[in-house]
Amino acid sequence: MKTILICSVLLLLTGCQQFLKDKQSQKTNIQQVKTNNISNEFSNWVTDINNKSVDSIKNFYRAESIKIISSDSQLSGPTEIAEYYALQPGEIKSISSLYSVKASKEKNIDYELIKYETQNGKSYAQLLIWRLENENKFREFEFVSEISEETYNNEKSISERRNLWVELCNNHNPKNLVNTLYSSNSIYFNHKPLIKGQENLIQEYSYMKNANYKLTLDSLKMFFVNDNLVYEIGQCKGTYKGKYILVWKKESDGVWRVFIDSNI
Repeated sequence: MKTILICSVLLLLTGCQQFLKDKQSQKTNIQQVKTNNISNEFSNWVTDINNKSVDSIKNFYRAESIKIISSDSQLSGPTEIAEYYALQPGEIKSISSLYSVKASKEKNIDYELIKYETQNGKSYAQLLIWRLENENKFREFEFVSEISEETYNNEKSISERRNLWVELCNNHNPKNLVNTLYSSNSIYFNHKPLIKGQENLIQEYSYMKNANYKLTLDSLKMFFVNDNLVYEIGQCKGTYKGKYILVWKKESDGVWRVFIDSNI
């Protein structure tokens, strides 16, 4: 009986020691993540993502938070988003902030462009909208795409499309604007329920019919994710003076159209 008891205690101690070693190894791996110009909120997010800790990841999201997976797949709320990340294989090994701007001082909203690399060697670009609420910073909107190893500068093409956007907007015909420059499955985020598809966006943009409405778009930052995807953060001037986010997508006909549109 004593022999069995001693063996049981030894097995228990061995198991505890292995558990502590595993936790220490996990902690070491997380501490080795290379960071560059990253806020404390982002560092903590990376730690919890690598830990696959659903309860901890949930703390970075609001009930209204949105994560875009694709045109027909979006996640909403802390639980859905946290469970998605907990199921993703691998860990983030390096992360850096490429661009950050205060989108609205009054509404405590920031836009940020992030690049990170996972253990399997793949790199990703993430567009983020942060909201400061009760001294806590939440991830209100995010979209991530894998970065291609060979990416061409499409600035000229995007600039031409942006100029056409401004022209059609100032012609006060939102239907023509949306049908010409937006994907059929476009997504518009304005800190309220997502607006999907051209018809719904035409209705949302009905205020552009006002003859006095004028707008220009000045690009502040463009990031070429791959040959078919470009992230853009910019400044609106004119009737509306807020910041904007556009995700440009080259579709099967070779034409660049807006896939994601967001402003404050």
